[in-house]
Amino acid sequence: MRMARPMSVGACGVLVALWAAGCTSPDQIQIETLQKRVQDLDAENASLRERLAKAIADRDAALARAKALQQQLDELMKAPRETGPAGWEVSGPYAWTSVGTDFLFDSGKATLRPEARAKLAQIVREIQANYPDRVIWVLGHTDTDPIKYTKDKWQDNLDLSCNRAMTVYREFMNLGLRPERMIAGGQGEWFPKASNATRAGKQQNRRVEVIAVPPRPAVGTPTTPAETTPPSETPRTEPTRPTTPTPTESSNTGLVPVPTE
Repeated sequence: MRMARPMSVGACGVLVALWAAGCTSPDQIQIETLQKRVQDLDAENASLRERLAKAIADRDAALARAKALQQQLDELMKAPRETGPAGWEVSGPYAWTSVGTDFLFDSGKATLRPEARAKLAQIVREIQANYPDRVIWVLGHTDTDPIKYTKDKWQDNLDLSCNRAMTVYREFMNLGLRPERMIAGGQGEWFPKASNATRAGKQQNRRVEVIAVPPRPAVGTPTTPAETTPPSETPRTEPTRPTTPTPTESSNTGLVPVPTE
């Protein structure tokens, strides 16, 4: 019994020494762990708040841009659209109209019908009034039906469409349009406006289109006979003979003298 007492006193001394040395209890360790967790959660929460604020700012900026774009669209919709004369279509810098070839020509032919001249005269007046600085394309089109009664005149529909466009081109010249601002051509059956499966579609495809386009850069003008110099008046010049360097010159320049003839 006497020895147990000193041992108890010694154990208490060890516990007191450990407490004095800074040893913490399990409760204290748990508290510190929870405090660290709270700190981590506070930091994570701050990061989330920052990201949320940025997302809100981005959303507000996107909404502002969308509102500005909508205002621009509304203004464009309210602005008057460019339109051409009655019967003309406009897209950007291009404007065009078309005339059915059933009205302009007899079947399989490229000679204007008399009643077609008034319509072409009207188109020329519209061009001069609305597109005085444009280049005019005259393009002929056909349906897919092969040529029957005049196949001895035309190789195919493309040939027919080109000749019909040239007929309109010449009529425009007679009505006052300058030939240097016009181009004539044809696309045959290869640029249909509607389906060729029906009679109504084929009728729409048989047409001559008149297209007003922006002018192309000038590349020169034809020379008239009055501007051509006759061959007899062209001054003659004798060819200049190259000078042969002298031996002195060859020694200075490094050239080798060439014997004269």
